[in-house]
Amino acid sequence: MLGADFKGILTSDCYSAYFRQSAMAKQKCLAHLERELESLKTSRFQANREFAADVQQVLATARIHYRHYHARNLTLEDLGSKRTEVENSLQKIFKATPKKGWPYDAQRLINRLKRHWEEWFTFLTYPEVKPDNNDAERALRPIVIHRKVSGGARSDWGAELVTQMFSFLETMRLQGQNAIVQLCELFSLAGRSPPGLEM
Repeated sequence: MLGADFKGILTSDCYSAYFRQSAMAKQKCLAHLERELESLKTSRFQANREFAADVQQVLATARIHYRHYHARNLTLEDLGSKRTEVENSLQKIFKATPKKGWPYDAQRLINRLKRHWEEWFTFLTYPEVKPDNNDAERALRPIVIHRKVSGGARSDWGAELVTQMFSFLETMRLQGQNAIVQLCELFSLAGRSPPGLEM
């Protein structure tokens, strides 16, 4: 759907299918990470609990800077410098290794944070991007319901058609556009006569 040379900013969770997708920039969902950190705070290992609390504080600080920018209390340049501060704080946490090393769960998250290092705080460089993909997940709900009700597409062609249809409809909803009007305009641009509808 996005093509081989996507020029936008791709927000996603850490599902591996997104790793190979090219984009101008990527933003990993902080909400997914925050849920894992919250779960880690119940670990029997103190190092896990402390790691989770420290990283949560860094993420909370990043969100505060983001809100301050949108409240016009920070300039875009200020926000960029805040990203550097936030990333430095995260690096300090990584380097504060316990004597016995990080427990498995904390180390697993550290490895993930490092693997996608450029993708956690993109929203502090491009503040039009949100720090999570909650909007996308809400947008998926109608297609999930459609799949359950209809039993899903019976062919690759049908699956592609349904994907494009729901992507178009959700895009129109987000842009506040009339989907029927826009669809007719697309037909006319393609050299086809739109159906006779009363608008």
